[in-house]
Amino acid sequence: MRKLEDISKENLFRVPEGYFERLPGVIQARIAKPAPSIWFIPVFKFAVPAMAFIIALSFWLNSGSSNSIEDQLNEIQTEQLLAYLDNNEVSVDLLSDEISLSEDEFYELEEKVFSSMEPFDITPEDLSVLPDNF
Repeated sequence: MRKLEDISKENLFRVPEGYFERLPGVIQARIAKPAPSIWFIPVFKFAVPAMAFIIALSFWLNSGSSNSIEDQLNEIQTEQLLAYLDNNEVSVDLLSDEISLSEDEFYELEEKVFSSMEPFDITPEDLSVLPDNF
């Protein structure tokens, strides 16, 4: 068996030049955490007031454009209204129960309705085709 004294004292390992001088910097680079990115703070500093301004502006613009019910009803085309009434079987009795007009309002409404209608071109011949009990 060999004794410890018999083993040569020669250094078997070689270290590259400047290894130990660079070692602390290499270790620090590996363990160092990158600095957190704070790009969002400047973005939010300007984005939050801009978004608040846009939201307030949209509310302001929408509040000014709210139409009354009369304005909304005036926007409905007469043809659309007549088509709706034809398709939904709305009776005159139902309408008359819901609407209360004074005599002056009724005559004014009647004048508006009949003034907007085109005159009928009915001849006596056209009436002759109707049944007698009509």
